[in-house]
Amino acid sequence: MPLARRPIVAALAAVPVAGAAALLARRVRGAVVGARGFADSRVEGADFPRRLVDPAGVSRALPRPPARIISTYLACEENLAALVPSERVVGVSVYADDASASNCLGVYPPRVARLRFDPERVLALEPDLVCISGYNEIESVRILAAAGLPLLRQSHIASFAEMTAGLRLLGAALGADARAAALAAEVDAELADVERRLRGVRPVRVLYYDPLGYTMGAGTVLDEILTRAGGHNVAVDLGVRGSGQLGLEALFAIEPEAIVVPRYADVVPALAALSGSSLWNRLPAVAAGRVHEVPGAWINTESHHAARGLARVARLLHPEAFPA
Repeated sequence: MPLARRPIVAALAAVPVAGAAALLARRVRGAVVGARGFADSRVEGADFPRRLVDPAGVSRALPRPPARIISTYLACEENLAALVPSERVVGVSVYADDASASNCLGVYPPRVARLRFDPERVLALEPDLVCISGYNEIESVRILAAAGLPLLRQSHIASFAEMTAGLRLLGAALGADARAAALAAEVDAELADVERRLRGVRPVRVLYYDPLGYTMGAGTVLDEILTRAGGHNVAVDLGVRGSGQLGLEALFAIEPEAIVVPRYADVVPALAALSGSSLWNRLPAVAAGRVHEVPGAWINTESHHAARGLARVARLLHPEAFPA
């Protein structure tokens, strides 16, 4: 089962969740603990043949750039789409087709299998590289490792630095080193541009709030997005680490000056319901018209698209720094 961003969110399907919590699972990226007993992969060698050290520490040969790639989580699929032709991909997670959460919608044609990380289906596709995350079910990872498949594992992406390092690792495994380096440089350039524009601004007390009742705190890409965008994430003041749940009463206690809301199809009715709440409408940020909707796929991702989300949030919080 894939997850998180991007990777996906589906790893939470292994946990009993229901209703709003299940919906939140689709967009939580950095709060899930990786599988114990496995390390992240690394790639060795300046050129092919290269060596891939898999999650179990076994060194496996990559004789040539992989031509039958499987991704099991959305962040990887989004990065793959920017690094290699879709002809080299034989399987992606079902989240690649999620109209709300995917930044690679329509990239992978029907011939590319849609997977929920069933080891039998993965093996049947005869991949020469399988990209996995810390969200994948442990026993399934063990089965694939025992089968001798080359596994590229990135378990934890909670910052832009980890994101660009992951891009370079993926590029090395794919033989797309130059393209991965260029993409990482584009992310760094976007961060630098936003930093330059916002130099000296007063941080806005801001809260990320999913109308289903969830927020994101320390140790997440979203926290870094809010901070780099010239904000102060008030969820951190409440001690939230990873994802957390907040009632409207808690929002009054922290009184954010601005609220960032993800734009998802399932959020529309929830936001509409909130707008009919007198409690919601009395919040200073709501009364001041500073509730900002941002595509959820741009800010709840662990792929390079998060830089685009950062730029959008920065423009919303500090429009004066981005003159037309």
